[in-house]
Amino acid sequence: MPSRPSSPRFNSNLQRSLQYYQKGVLQPEAWFRIVEHDYTQLIAAINWKEVFQKQRADFQLLDIGCGTGRFPKMLQSQLPATLRIQYDYLDPSHYCLATCQQALKPPFLPRHAYQTTLEHAQEVLIPETYDIAWAIQSLYCLEQTNLRTALKQLIQALHPSRGTACLVLAKRAAFFPQVHQIFFEHCAEQTPPPYLSAESVVTALEEMGAMNVVRELSCTHTISIREDRLLEQYLQQSVMDTMPLPKWRQHPRLREFLDAHRQDDAYQFPNPYWLILSVPSSAGEAGKHRLQNYLTSVTPPRQAR
Repeated sequence: MPSRPSSPRFNSNLQRSLQYYQKGVLQPEAWFRIVEHDYTQLIAAINWKEVFQKQRADFQLLDIGCGTGRFPKMLQSQLPATLRIQYDYLDPSHYCLATCQQALKPPFLPRHAYQTTLEHAQEVLIPETYDIAWAIQSLYCLEQTNLRTALKQLIQALHPSRGTACLVLAKRAAFFPQVHQIFFEHCAEQTPPPYLSAESVVTALEEMGAMNVVRELSCTHTISIREDRLLEQYLQQSVMDTMPLPKWRQHPRLREFLDAHRQDDAYQFPNPYWLILSVPSSAGEAGKHRLQNYLTSVTPPRQAR
């Protein structure tokens, strides 16, 4: 049974997320059929042997917004079985917490499940604990007004000398944030706050004095024009709303936006992401050097201050 802190007041994006991320509504297999290559790119971009060095037996890990646990499920087979990674995970969705727990296999050892969000996790996170904390495509519903509070709690939860945060979010120019805004401008009485962007997170981390390296991952999601059901599921999860595809096409602005991404017999939706690795200022020069070692040498990283 997950631990549940005192009931927070969730914003409109997060309330809609909770309604969508339920069994029978969420269609994870359809979604990952499209985005699985994004996760493959992410796994290839990080030198996991450096992150989880064999010289140490035990690690403390925090998964922020664990979702259905697809990322650790893809990664676990590539890690040495001798590792022991104590795995704490938080998510506002009870369904996601339960699904993630089922997905975790050694070397990930599920420990504490928290039904909450990062900005409301002060009651459960123990400062200076985690060797690594990751938030993989899970911070979009975090409002700009709560960003510094949330990131402060994240940085404080990291071990001061060896802790690392790994955050993955889409850029402002990506399809996800754009379709989210356009959809609600035309299909809702009130437009919710925009999705949080990778640029906003890096700016906030820099202002807090954290040391960061950033690598851009160029991802494009391709869906055949003949796969209406798959397109519908993709759009629904992008905005966390179950409006059927025919209604999307009835709205001139939505139809125009979708058609602008059609190339011949397929839709091409560009979603460039930033992989953000961050350490507290207390990690010093050794922390900055460690971040560089964590990135593979496939492409040069974009250096953040």
